[in-house]
Amino acid sequence: MIQNKTLGIFTRIPLYVLGEALKDHLTGFDVTEEHLTQLLEADYAGWKTKHFAATHIISAVKNSPLTPFLEEHKTEILDALNNNSDRSLILTAVICGRYHFAYQLAKIFAKQFRQQDVISTKLLHSLVADIYGMNVSTKNTLNSVVPQMIEAGIIKRDKPGQFEPTEAIAPNHQVTIDLWKEAFFANEPLCDRDDEESYIFEPFFRYIKFV
Repeated sequence: MIQNKTLGIFTRIPLYVLGEALKDHLTGFDVTEEHLTQLLEADYAGWKTKHFAATHIISAVKNSPLTPFLEEHKTEILDALNNNSDRSLILTAVICGRYHFAYQLAKIFAKQFRQQDVISTKLLHSLVADIYGMNVSTKNTLNSVVPQMIEAGIIKRDKPGQFEPTEAIAPNHQVTIDLWKEAFFANEPLCDRDDEESYIFEPFFRYIKFV
């Protein structure tokens, strides 16, 4: 049963800006909308879009269920962010931990990739509509979250209207794996943390390679 059917995110979050914001927060700098708006100049022209993107980033960094974990492990997180593989997984986990829609979308892709190698936009819209309905807001949110997943390298779109899986990403730092688990637990609060043999096979974990 899905507890949270709100969209919550309305504008694409450029991962490089999220990464800078996360570093700033963990090193003690105040992450402000004014500063983020400046960083977003290269991505967005309109004030409203920059405002929404900045608001999403601030919330993901400062007001997420993952924030306590990030702050408690700031040294390890900052070190891991210097590695491209870890960086992609960390920033994806940050988004999924804060925005339930992003987590659900990751689950939808993962479930379908167990059955087929290509997912069409039409099928994706149908699966999302089963949960959230399909209207302009839902489409806008999809168009915001999917590019983040592609940028992170957890899915790919080599042809218009077709999505394909990528290989699971192998992190170089244990803290990345631990953060990924925290993102899962934030969205699946009833899951037994001690039963790793069970939850490790949940769809969300197809994107990360345990080594």
